[in-house]
Order: sequence, then structure tokens, then C-alpha cells
Amino acid sequence: MEMADRNPQLRDSVLLARRATMRVDLNLVNELATRPWPDAVRYLIDAPPNAATAGLSAETDDTVTWWTQQITAPGSGLHERMTFFWHNLLTTHRYALGKGQYVALQLNFLRANALGNFRTLLQGFVVDGALIRYLSADANSVEQPNENLARELMELFTVGIGHYGEGDVRAAARAMTGWRLDEDNVAVSFDPVRANSEPVTYLGETKNWDLASIVDRLCDHPATATRIAARLWYHLVGTEIVDDRAGELGYWWQTQNLEIKPLIERILNDPELRANHYVRPRSGFEFYTALQAITDFDPSETWRPRLLGQGLYEPPNVAGWPSGDRWLNPDSMLRRSGMVFSFDLANMEGGNTAGVDEILDRCGLFMVSQATIDAIDNAGADASLDEGSIAQLRWRIAMSSPEFQLI
Repeated sequence: MEMADRNPQLRDSVLLARRATMRVDLNLVNELATRPWPDAVRYLIDAPPNAATAGLSAETDDTVTWWTQQITAPGSGLHERMTFFWHNLLTTHRYALGKGQYVALQLNFLRANALGNFRTLLQGFVVDGALIRYLSADANSVEQPNENLARELMELFTVGIGHYGEGDVRAAARAMTGWRLDEDNVAVSFDPVRANSEPVTYLGETKNWDLASIVDRLCDHPATATRIAARLWYHLVGTEIVDDRAGELGYWWQTQNLEIKPLIERILNDPELRANHYVRPRSGFEFYTALQAITDFDPSETWRPRLLGQGLYEPPNVAGWPSGDRWLNPDSMLRRSGMVFSFDLANMEGGNTAGVDEILDRCGLFMVSQATIDAIDNAGADASLDEGSIAQLRWRIAMSSPEFQLI
């Protein structure tokens, strides 16, 4: 759709804020606008991460509510965006764990490593208590190897299908035996009695493999860097990266020792990111955070993102939430529209008084189609509506617009 450029000074900075954070904060947008693009990217990357940690509550609702509050807080930045990204790649379901403290421990680990090193992140994640319980890896013994973790480690967390065989799954499962959960202390331990001590052949190499060396081998595999870099590219840029470019990006990332910040910086500085404003559908939770930033509704109501199809720590399966146009199917759009129209906007800042420009600015719509502008303008044509009702209708149209559904 053809876009009108409402504010050339803020057009690029709002795009960067929308892609690199979980909410459009106009203070951040204005700050980014004072800097050349590469400096604005560095500003986001160099911002201190939110060092707060979740309390070790036995109730997973407490942990999910706490994290939602961190994400929706004013000033929430790249750190929350990347924690959300890793949560969708390195998945766990909160209702499959028994002890809720495991969720808080995993979340704190993801937050601590979201902008660090991928190898470090993965090495810690595969011995995380929540993941071990979720994939029944605590039942993995040399007498009865359980293949769940070995398979998902290769298929979903690293190289992807086509870069290993069933023999590699069996060998990895055997090599990764011995990890147990200490339920009394909500901790993970290694039991050598249950572990394999014999050589196995994995990815063509026979030796005494263990969990750490399996993870290292997968991190050294070119397919891992290519696949993870491509996933992050899609998340931030919004387009699928072609195979040759994905391979080149993955190779380059390996030369950076899988440090996450350099990869983010390179992707955010790529000209393709700036080429188009609205290219990827907002997922359910991304729509939720965009809406919350405007309406300031209570983020402790954890049923809201669940209604939109993406409750935190409630993925549909270990592969996480699917991406793409499924977020814009009729059911999803009806749910989004229903949520937009469920709020009483009277007490919201500008809810009864905001004009068209303020509404579009607050929604982060600095590039907007003429059709959307006309729809918002024409909301004032009904003489039976008072000024407050017209303003509220305009807000609802803006938050239901095609542009607001996209990132």
C-alpha cells in the first residue's frame, strides 16, 4: 500500500524503535532521531540491560506477570526484545514443569544472557531445570536413553533438519545422559552413575562425547550460525533472508565467536531493514505490548496475551509460535479488534481529546496510508457523536489499522 510520510524527521527512528524494542516509546523515538542511524543503533545496543530478576515464586503466574511488567515498562528496550526472541526459540511450557520456580530460574538465565554469547547461552540452556523437565531429559539414562532433548537440540535449537541423521540423535542422547533434577532444592545435578562412559560416533566422529562437547560441536557447525542468524534477521528485519546471504551472515557471525551484539548491530544497520516499514505481522504478544503502551492497561492481566494466541511460557509446542501471516488470519483479527474495542478509553491520556496527529504519533504511525488517514478523519463526520466519542473512535480505528498490525 502507498504510504504518506507524515514526519520525515521521525520516520526512521520510529522504525528502528518498533523493530528493536517491544513498544514504541516516543521519548526513545525522539532520542534516536537526534543521531545518525549507526549511532542510534549503538545507542540501543549500549543501553544498560534491565538487571532485575524474577523472584523464585512457585506460581508461574507471578513470574509471567513480572516479566510482562518489565516488557511493558516505559524505557523497555533491546534487552527485552532479545529475551522475547530467545524465549520463542529456546522454548519451555510453564504447565509442564511441576515446580514453578524452574520458570523463574530459566527466565533469569535468559535475561542474563540475552545479549551475550550464543554458545554460553546454549550451554546453560540445555542444563536448565525447566527445559530438562519439559523434555523429560531427567529420565535419560545409559540403560534407557531418552531422545527428546538430543532431537530438539539439533532440530530446533541449532542446525535444523537435514544436518544430522537418526544415528546422531541416538548417539547424542546416549552421550547426554546423567543429568538429574533435585526437586527439594529446585536444582540440576549430574549423576555419573546414570551417564554414558563409552565412546559413541556423533556426526562422523567417534570419541567420549558428553553434553558440553555435543553443544560445542553444534555451535561450531556452520548450519547453526546460519540458521540462528536467519531467524534473528526475520525477527528484526521482517523479511526472509535468501540462502546465500544467510550463509554469508552465518559465516561472518562465526568469525565473531557467536557474540550476539555484533550480529544485532549488523542486522539493524543493513539497508534492507530501512527499505520498508511494514513487512512482518506483529505476533499476538507484540500486538499486546503495542496496545498496552498506548492504553496503559494493567499488564498483570495475563489472560490478555493468551486471548491473542501468545501467552508467555505457553507455546503451542517445543517449536514455539509459528511466524508469518497466520497472525493476521480472521480469528486473530477478530480477537485483536475485540480487545481494542473492549477498553474504556475515557481515562486514557488524550482518550477524549486527542486529534488525528496525536493519535497517529502515539500509535507510532509516522508512515501511514491515505486510506487509514481518511478513515480516521471521517470518524468525525457523524454529527450524532460528541467530541469524546469521536476521539475514542479515532483511537480504535488507528489501533485496528493495517499498519498497526505490522512491525
